[in-house]
Amino acid sequence: MQQVRKLGPFTEQPPAVAPLRVTKVRPSVREQVRAWAQRTLTEETVAEVIFGTATVFLVTVLFVSFARALAHYTIIPLP
Repeated sequence: MQQVRKLGPFTEQPPAVAPLRVTKVRPSVREQVRAWAQRTLTEETVAEVIFGTATVFLVTVLFVSFARALAHYTIIPLP
């Protein structure tokens, strides 16, 4: 007769088979962009982009402010 051993609910269970690791052939897009940025961009380039973006933003705000001011400006006729 074959011997059958009863296992407890959690303590005596045999270990589960671990899933195989998935190895990526290529890095993700985010990792590719990050590696490109580290290779290509310097601190000076990043500073230039920040200053350029800030300049465009401020000029746009100034232009919109002037356009709204001219739209609501009351012209008083001279006597």
